Amino acid sequence: MSGSRRSSSAEDPGNLDPSEPGYPVDPIEYAKAEKKLVRKIDFLLLPIMLITYGLQYYDKNTLSTAILYGMLDDLDLTETKNGVTYLTKYSTAAAAFYYGYIVAVLPMGLIFTRFPLAKTASFFVLIWGIICILTVVVHSYRGFVIQRVFLGLAESAVSPAFVAITALWWKPQEQAKRLGIYYSSTGIFSMFTAIVNIGWGKTGGSHPWKSMYYFGGSFTIFWAILIYFIMPDSPLRPGRFFTEREKAILRRRFDENPYGQSQQPIKVYQLVEAVKDIKTWIYFLMGASIYICNGSVTVFGAKIINSWGYDSIRSTALMIPGGAMTVVTIWIFAYFADRYKNIRTILLPISTIPVIVGCLVVWQAPWHPRVGPLIGYYLVAAFGAPYVLLLSLATANTAGATKKGITTSAIFVGYVTGNIISSYLVFTQEKPIKYRSTWISVIVAMVFASCASLLLRYIYIKENKRRDALLDSSPSPSSRYNEPQSSQNDAGDREKFEGSAIDGVPGLGDGMVYEDKTDKERLEFRYTY
Repeated sequence: MSGSRRSSSAEDPGNLDPSEPGYPVDPIEYAKAEKKLVRKIDFLLLPIMLITYGLQYYDKNTLSTAILYGMLDDLDLTETKNGVTYLTKYSTAAAAFYYGYIVAVLPMGLIFTRFPLAKTASFFVLIWGIICILTVVVHSYRGFVIQRVFLGLAESAVSPAFVAITALWWKPQEQAKRLGIYYSSTGIFSMFTAIVNIGWGKTGGSHPWKSMYYFGGSFTIFWAILIYFIMPDSPLRPGRFFTEREKAILRRRFDENPYGQSQQPIKVYQLVEAVKDIKTWIYFLMGASIYICNGSVTVFGAKIINSWGYDSIRSTALMIPGGAMTVVTIWIFAYFADRYKNIRTILLPISTIPVIVGCLVVWQAPWHPRVGPLIGYYLVAAFGAPYVLLLSLATANTAGATKKGITTSAIFVGYVTGNIISSYLVFTQEKPIKYRSTWISVIVAMVFASCASLLLRYIYIKENKRRDALLDSSPSPSSRYNEPQSSQNDAGDREKFEGSAIDGVPGLGDGMVYEDKTDKERLEFRYTY
């Protein structure tokens, strides 16, 4: 790590001067002030991220319920052959969103390394809201497919932006819980969507599904405007919501978390390194496998419940407990991931167990009484937890702005791939055999994700040991990072200061300058597992 001194120029926004107004010099006082500041960051940013991510899920979940309220007939999304009704057109329309998403998600990851995060995100949320509300003017299957592609292009900005924001504002050991909180919005908004769409189903006129999209699009446009005016772009430019004392602490946190600094020029060599890194491909495959089960929960969820003999209103209402299961499981596993060090690769396989059990119950349990398959369906909804753990692993274990952008984009490409595959894994003609192909596919995918997580653990540990051995045999200033770190969650611990390590990632001491290098280039980098 470079030992060059920072410029003392006042123009250097990252220069930390303990003589700044209100800066707490005493380490104990500083730790208390920092803990209070983190709560303020949570209060300001997490609601924005949660609602934004939830609105994205609202659109997906609305598609699932809209087919119960006239969309299939209005847009000609069904085909009948030999007396059997097929939903291939609907599957293609659902997958079309992800065709647009997969094209744009990698460029979006790079865009957010060059432009202000909050303002750029608000722009894309606005575009997505406009496209969403335009769903109501579509009158044909072909037009709907095209509209879904453009919606995917716009919405692909949200996940890369929020992962970058999380890495920028929170230190690595703080991130899993925050990722879990805002990603749990998928469950919260699953419940919210069901409640709202029951209302539109009863009062939405002759085409209730259009009222659902009017509401979702309008809300998203309004929310984009709020994001623009409320969300700060960076800890170095936190805006009017923070005092001078808090700004000084934010600059210190920024220095201690250099690997969250995403606003750097795009470096081709980091892009090449990310592509050659086997971990990038494992992240991609895990993202795809985890999200293969999305079709059964989101895209076809209402239709599957409807096939058990419930009417449209009850089918929509019965999706609410599934949303609660998503929220609870994400929060539980995110809590343990932040509470205990180096257990994330173990937690991830554990988090897939409810999904596997749920698939087996829906597939094998009698459908009468219907309580059996409903419980199984709710267990399958726990698939959000392993995805959050995957994101936290990738963000904590990747350094270098361009490489981090490529790595997280690889996960989102996997997410999209899984969603595209899942759109074609529910076959209405398999109702008599309880959608057997769907559940077998999900079980295989969850087992693969579990094995891949354990493989990552092996890779992380092996590489950490290799680096320890190299540093032991070649003493250097960076060897101090080998010393075990303890009590990382203790707010009063003095390890937070110069030369400290965060989740195995060394911070910058006072007077050090950040260099945009990757985890492979930095011998002192330690992987968390």
